[in-house]
Amino acid sequence: MTLKLNTEPYKAFPEEGTAPNIEQMQKLIAEGRVPMSVSGFMQKRLDVRNSDADVKSFYMDNWFDTGDAVVYHPDGRVKIVLDSQTLRSMTPESPRNGGALILTAENYDALQGEEFKKGKLGKTGDWLSRADVKSHPVWKVLARDQALLNDYTDYIFTEGKHDTAMGIFPGSANGETPEMRAWCVGGLGGRSFALGGYGLGSGNGRLLGIAPEALDTKIVRLTLEQTLTVGSILEETGHTSAFAPDQIKKLQNIFEQKGYQIQKK
Repeated sequence: MTLKLNTEPYKAFPEEGTAPNIEQMQKLIAEGRVPMSVSGFMQKRLDVRNSDADVKSFYMDNWFDTGDAVVYHPDGRVKIVLDSQTLRSMTPESPRNGGALILTAENYDALQGEEFKKGKLGKTGDWLSRADVKSHPVWKVLARDQALLNDYTDYIFTEGKHDTAMGIFPGSANGETPEMRAWCVGGLGGRSFALGGYGLGSGNGRLLGIAPEALDTKIVRLTLEQTLTVGSILEETGHTSAFAPDQIKKLQNIFEQKGYQIQKK
């Protein structure tokens, strides 16, 4: 599954095969990388549609775990936490139950994310129609952008040639305290499902880390000849340089509409 992406700042952890995410996450972080999100994978798969066969296969045919978390409360509530700092901080010593990170009720309440009451996740555990995917509450949260969800859904259904695909397969809390897992994006062979019940300590983990240079984008307004960096903008808004790449892409689109030109180092 190894693919040397010499011109792209992406690296699989591990580079070959699979390994527990609970071990690989800190290796990814140690290199200054951030784990790709579900939304990031969706956009990346659209970006490589016309790439050579090896690159396209790497992103389309492999499944990847992400930096987006799903948290299960014993009372049936579910919270989706995008770009989870808790996942990024996990180590082999992190308390776990059945492959999930153990949280306290206070931890759960403090997490920022979209919360769903018991039974309100929409249709789960089965494949969805194209229309159902585009309106599914969980896919909408994970995609972060309706236009991206629409484009990605059309692409997956066209490539896979299935009438149904892109199911949401969540897990649940196995104990009496909230538990956190990572969302996994399936390869096209699995109809690109989103799986939320995978064990973080399982040997079948695979993450994709994004290098810092992919997050360092300059924005120049032609009329003012003024250079801004995404980092300075994020600092003013209270975010960090590890802000999600797909969110940075949205910022770029906004600035372009206002007359700025994007420059990369």
